[in-house]
Amino acid sequence: MKNPKAHTKILKARTALVLNHPFFASLALRLTVKEDPSCETAWTDGRVFAYNPDYVNILPSDKLLGLAAHTVMHPACNHHTRRNDRDPDLWNRACDYAINPILLEAGLTLPDGFLFDEQYKGKSADAVYESLVAQKSDNQEKKDAPDQEKDDKTDTDLEEEEEAPVKAKPGKEEKDSQASDDSDDATGDPGKSGEIRDMTPPDADQSDDHETDWDEALIQAATNARGMGKLPAGLDLFIQERVNPKLCWQELLSRFIETSARSDYSWVTPNRRYVHQGLYLPSLRNNELADIVIAVDTSGSIQATETDQFAAELSAIMENNPATIHLIYCDMAVTGYQRLERADLPVTIRPKGGGGTDFRPAFDLMAKQNIDPACFIYLTDLECKTFPKAPAYPVLWVRTGEGSVQPPFGEVITLN
Repeated sequence: MKNPKAHTKILKARTALVLNHPFFASLALRLTVKEDPSCETAWTDGRVFAYNPDYVNILPSDKLLGLAAHTVMHPACNHHTRRNDRDPDLWNRACDYAINPILLEAGLTLPDGFLFDEQYKGKSADAVYESLVAQKSDNQEKKDAPDQEKDDKTDTDLEEEEEAPVKAKPGKEEKDSQASDDSDDATGDPGKSGEIRDMTPPDADQSDDHETDWDEALIQAATNARGMGKLPAGLDLFIQERVNPKLCWQELLSRFIETSARSDYSWVTPNRRYVHQGLYLPSLRNNELADIVIAVDTSGSIQATETDQFAAELSAIMENNPATIHLIYCDMAVTGYQRLERADLPVTIRPKGGGGTDFRPAFDLMAKQNIDPACFIYLTDLECKTFPKAPAYPVLWVRTGEGSVQPPFGEVITLN
């Protein structure tokens, strides 16, 4: 330890986190503190919290607290393991834009120069990175544009430019601006709040058994802070989304159908329709037809755009999952019924009716026809409390609008 003053300030910052921000303190205590004069500000790779003592010494206590919390949020979000072959500088920027809104909402003060943009609030580092790459590409195209314009000019245009008065050299402010623009491509810590570096293999004297499971650490830190009544609402929402990630309704609908169907599925060959989304779902190995019931609430509150969207996604799923579809229209009673095979795709939904709502008739119709479906899907606004007894087969309620009624059985997803 070459700079005891900086080391003491770091220890005091950790103590302050324990008292005022227990969530971040629980995470910070998992990192080994290390002095590193060669770095610009501070950095972590998921194992150590390294800092530049000169930078630490000039930071006031509140901003040092923000630096410590910011740095530890990187491994808490697994930023140290997810860069892959992406540009290190852009990845650091993207990670900063993703976590800084959370830190600010938690009441922390970040060092001067931190990165923040309202448009990135609530987005993942991956999504922000793609946006930054697109922006960089657009800026490059604009820079290249003058060269293209020059190529398009005639000899007369070039002669006129040569006769034009020569502009004065840029002044100090222009030079500073140019230097700032050029620095955008620099590496290090673009946000001056602690950079994230890739996790490296442990040293020979280290064991993988001592590696921190940051997903587990995140949950434990949240549990401790929540028990103390000191878990900010923004952090609580962020953790819930990390632990229980939200999938779009199309993916949830597909998963429900494919796991409920009674045909023979294989994981050896994944369903190619979803591979590009990073979803590895089983593919169908035989052509056995299952019975799937689709009931549509025709009480009048569901918009045509919603039924069209639902029908289009359902048709795409059925292309890969041969099934007999029983399409039922129902308000207070069954107002229409169709039996559809794969040859009848794509499904079109044209509701008939418009009265009140009663969920029982659609289920009763299947019972009367002695149909035991692989699954039953009900498209409805859920503005009704008249439910049948829970059937033996799986049921999925696809909710439209802001219906607040909670069904006594089945799963619920929201179409949006």
